[in-house]
Amino acid sequence: MTNSKAKAVYLHALTPLHVGTGQAVANLDLPIAREKATGFPMIPASAFKGVLRDYFGNQDWVSTAFGSVEQAGALAFTDLHLLCLPVRSYFGTFAYVTCPLVLHRYNHAVKAFGAGKELPDAPEVSDEGTSLRIILPSENALEHNGQVYLEDLDLEVDKRQNAEQVAKQMADVFYKSKPDLFVKRFAIVSDSTFSFLAETATEVVARVRLQDETKTVAKGALWYEEMLPAESLLYGFITVADHFRQDTNPLEKLPNNEFTFQIGGDATVGRGVCRVVIV
Repeated sequence: MTNSKAKAVYLHALTPLHVGTGQAVANLDLPIAREKATGFPMIPASAFKGVLRDYFGNQDWVSTAFGSVEQAGALAFTDLHLLCLPVRSYFGTFAYVTCPLVLHRYNHAVKAFGAGKELPDAPEVSDEGTSLRIILPSENALEHNGQVYLEDLDLEVDKRQNAEQVAKQMADVFYKSKPDLFVKRFAIVSDSTFSFLAETATEVVARVRLQDETKTVAKGALWYEEMLPAESLLYGFITVADHFRQDTNPLEKLPNNEFTFQIGGDATVGRGVCRVVIV
């Protein structure tokens, strides 16, 4: 049995994922939740905690770990933060894109919580003038004549450094069985480029409800919904709450394992199916 004070959580979206804010923004009726300071997509702790509790059902340890009407739960959950955003690529179909800021924040969190495994130091990416830079593993599926084309951006490959070691370590968590599928599509862009992609490269779909008689859109039944794309990768942590003073460690009941369950809205149309790894 482990006596750790925290466990790391890694989430891999298998289908588009909508965890919303409950309010409209600009031309989006149902935007996704985002961090206030960075604008990066995230999953609030409350959404993930509730789904995980439901997954474990009525086992005898669940009320102590997750809480009940009489008592607060022994486990504390962080929000799930974005680690890699899947972005459409002209070559290689799509890329798993991240940036130095995201990787530095991840390493700082790993150190603070004492859970998960730190990534090798992320290479810095500096855009030069109007030339946007990108760092790739030495063998990749994205590059063509020294260029990478993500969405509407043309990026120049920085040959002075590569992302091989970072990609391989991340693949060991998310793609153990087929690491090359991840490594060959992994990319590090500048913080500013990533911020632009996090704002513009999410999935937006129109949802409608038709009238049975006319098969036209019912009044007020057209709305636009934002989602994190399938293949998005996020991370978070589960710790023992400060108020829990008993000798037993509730984290010992939470298995180090891989789970598949649904998070967020639109469950009946296949949204939010995720693979979750707890280590």
